[in-house]
Amino acid sequence: MQKIFRKTTILLIAIILFGITLSACSASEPELDIDAQKTGFAQTADIQASQTAEARPTATETPVPSPTFTPTVTATNTPILTPTESNGAQQPPSTGTDKAAWLANDPPDNTKFAPGEAFTVTWTIENIGSSTWTTSFYIQFATGERMDAIEKIFLPYPVPPNRNVQISVDFVAPDSTGAKRSDWKLVNANDAAFFDFYIVIDVVSSGD
Repeated sequence: MQKIFRKTTILLIAIILFGITLSACSASEPELDIDAQKTGFAQTADIQASQTAEARPTATETPVPSPTFTPTVTATNTPILTPTESNGAQQPPSTGTDKAAWLANDPPDNTKFAPGEAFTVTWTIENIGSSTWTTSFYIQFATGERMDAIEKIFLPYPVPPNRNVQISVDFVAPDSTGAKRSDWKLVNANDAAFFDFYIVIDVVSSGD
C-alpha cells in the first residue's frame, strides 16, 4: 500500500512538473496577434507601392499647341480709270492689227470757204483691223495746211473692230485763195501711225 501511495505521489508530482513546464513553454511563445499581422501586411503593401511609384519615370505633360489665327484676305475692288483726251496716254496699248478705212468727211472735199472763215471738219473712220482703238489712239496733223487746227486730238471713245468713230477738227481758212489740203494720220497707243487721211477745201474771195 505504501508502494502504491509512493507511486501515486511521484506520478502526481511528475504531472504537476509537466504542467508547470508546459505553462512555461506556452508563456515563452508570443501569442499570434491577427490585427497586428493585418496592419503589417498593409504597411508592407504601402511601402512596395511607394517604391514602385518612385521607380516609374514621371510622366511629363506635352503642351498642346494653340491654334494660330490666319487672317482672311478680302479682295478689294481696284478702281478702273477711264482716260480722257487729256490723259489718254495712261491707257495700255491695244493688241492686234491696226487697220482703218475712210468712210466720209463733212463737209465734203472742195467745199468753198472765204479767207479767214472758221469751219469744222468731221471725219468718219472705220476700224477694219483686229485691235480695239482705245482713247490712247489719236489723230495728228502731218503735212499741208494746218489752218490753225489743234495738232493732236485723242479719240473720243474706244472703237472695237468693225465699228467707226467720228473725229471733229476746227479749222480756219487761210487768207490766200485756192485749193488747200490738210493731211492727217491716225496713230496708235505706241505712237505708230497706221492710216493717212486728209481734207481739201477751196478758198475763194467773196466776189467769186
